Amino acid sequence: MKFIALTILVLVVSGCSFLPKTFDIYGERNMLDVAPQNASDVKYPTWGSATQTPTAGVMGPFGQTRSSSYNSLEKFLLKNGIDYEVLPGNYIMVKVKDTIKFHTGSSVVSEQSSMWLDKMGHYLSREPGIDIVISGHADSTGPISFNDSLSIRRAKAVKQQLINSRVSRDVIYTRGYGEYVPACTNQTRWGKACNRRVEVMFIVSNN
Repeated sequence: MKFIALTILVLVVSGCSFLPKTFDIYGERNMLDVAPQNASDVKYPTWGSATQTPTAGVMGPFGQTRSSSYNSLEKFLLKNGIDYEVLPGNYIMVKVKDTIKFHTGSSVVSEQSSMWLDKMGHYLSREPGIDIVISGHADSTGPISFNDSLSIRRAKAVKQQLINSRVSRDVIYTRGYGEYVPACTNQTRWGKACNRRVEVMFIVSNN
């Protein structure tokens, strides 16, 4: 009797070796074989059914979803030789590196800047998926309070020129920084000319 019992036990134990490695004698999944073995496995789990995040398949430089509006904007900027950079964030924000210039104490857009601003306005009037943020700046010439109001007037002047090109006023946002955010030194004529500017940024819809 003892011999029969011992034979059965040997057969059962030896039979385990014929089962797949990841299953036990009851056919259940052996979690010791598929559990994370190190920190990398914990960060990138391979066991079970991983949650899949749907994507558009094409991403922006910081992982944002590229929309048709962004593709259109990128094409327009490249075609017209307008330098830009894409900022990090959940939404695609495109900052135009070319700034809109002004003369000392003036909120009238310079003739050179006015030409490409009009071209940009005609494009934006046909592209509803883009919001425009306009930031006005001044150099250090004159009182601080004057420069504060001057930077706001410069931003509003650019907004009005875009509206004249049939861009909806509802998608344009303005703000003025006075002389507090210089792009260049205020110690030279060239530096002050650099600081008399308006910067333009686009916030692109993900749709």
